[in-house]
Amino acid sequence: MMGGEFKEENKPEPWERSPYELGREYAYHHRVSGKAAAWIVAYCVALICAVLEGAVGAPAHRVDAKGNAGTLITHPLVVARSAAILHAGVCVVFHILARRVWSGDDHDDPTKRVGPHLPVRCGPLGMILNSVLAVAFGTAFYTLLFCAFNYTSLFRKPIETMHVAAMVSSFGWVPGACLYGFPMTSGWRGRDGGAVKTFWNFWEWHRVLFMGCNAPWRPADASWFLAFWFPALGCWVGAMPIPLDWGRAWQPYPITLLYGAIGGMCLGQAVAAVWAVAKWRSDDGCVLGFGGEENEREKRARWIEEVRADEEEMLARVKRNDEYGKRRRKEERERRRRER
Repeated sequence: MMGGEFKEENKPEPWERSPYELGREYAYHHRVSGKAAAWIVAYCVALICAVLEGAVGAPAHRVDAKGNAGTLITHPLVVARSAAILHAGVCVVFHILARRVWSGDDHDDPTKRVGPHLPVRCGPLGMILNSVLAVAFGTAFYTLLFCAFNYTSLFRKPIETMHVAAMVSSFGWVPGACLYGFPMTSGWRGRDGGAVKTFWNFWEWHRVLFMGCNAPWRPADASWFLAFWFPALGCWVGAMPIPLDWGRAWQPYPITLLYGAIGGMCLGQAVAAVWAVAKWRSDDGCVLGFGGEENEREKRARWIEEVRADEEEMLARVKRNDEYGKRRRKEERERRRRER
């Protein structure tokens, strides 16, 4: 590719490209079939029902001496435990049942089924183990994060903080662990009949969670993206009423954080369900300017232009270096001639 005109056959091999480029190619590689969209909608609805059951149904079974049923305000820890466990269970079950569908292998057109980059799906036992690891590490991460934001301290209300952290990590980390594995393990490779190169799952987590419009627009990725960020944003919004002097029963920590996280989770999954249907109904998978085969062709054309521009710049730099070297050698020869 260093000499002459850029040609399609001279493009870099898949493993010479960055994990981000490979991830983006996989994210747009196939349209969403009706089957995959139906699974995503059912998955989102099941998660919403599981979370609401943990928030409303679980504390209602705790009846006090006066016969009053419990609520989120009276039993916040019960709500956090129940919502985390129910969400994780539903999430793992759906990912086990639909792992082939969400991989894109159900597409009618065989050329749309897989790309050079294809994440390796864990088996049922692997999903369970990855989910346990995700909840453990996520709980520790969010506990320290809540303390850093001065929601509480490790010594003031550690039990409440760990319960909220476990619930938020169940919402945001378990779907990623089921989809792409735990981030600190290696797990995805290419299926091109040639050499296989393995990358850390961290790249998938980074692609979906932090690359914005370049990444999470497959319905399964969008559902995870929204489940990760919306509950965290809900906790941040829910913490705002805590220091106010309203004297309401729902103000003490961590009740407002639970309200925010559960509300953010339900809202995010509702948006993900709508996104899946819109993606399926779109002719080329493009929704609101994101995704779609036409967009991917444009991205591919821009990438080729960038490669060509980098090549021309590299050739110009080599030419300038050669001219500079020749000029310096000529000056050195003249200097030696004058000295003699």
